[in-house]
Amino acid sequence: LFQAQKMQAIGQLSGGIAHDFNNLLTVILGNLEIVQKRIGDAPKIARLLENATQGALRGVSLTQRMLAFARRQELKTESVDIPQLVQGITGLLRSSLGPGIRIETRFPEDLQPVLADSNQLELAILNLATNARDAMPDGGTVIIQAQAEVVLEQTHSTLAAGRYVCLSLI
Repeated sequence: LFQAQKMQAIGQLSGGIAHDFNNLLTVILGNLEIVQKRIGDAPKIARLLENATQGALRGVSLTQRMLAFARRQELKTESVDIPQLVQGITGLLRSSLGPGIRIETRFPEDLQPVLADSNQLELAILNLATNARDAMPDGGTVIIQAQAEVVLEQTHSTLAAGRYVCLSLI
């Protein structure tokens, strides 16, 4: 039991550190991309920026491995207000995605909180937003939205009947 508790504590610690470090790396990568677009024709600087980008990407890979280890631990579920969570990471999203990407949010006023691990949800949103940015090399808009959904028993879904919140990034 003591060993299991120790492993759980290590997993939680590494997951928290990896999550925070991954957020910092996302900001660094976003800013490196902005600088790369602005330097014009400067091969020496471009090489230095590419080296910095590759180093940051290696750091992302390391944090993903740490997060994979941490995911083996129990999720820390709590009541999460999705609009509030998204508002809390909007600054990070803006700096990570760069000036060419606009962020829009669409949440109904009566959206109920969800039971989720807020760290995992933040990470999922950051990863999806980064993927969306990469799919729009000329810039564009990322829409983060959520809506309430009801799954009935007679539907052909693997979800249990009940009320859910569907979060999407478009």
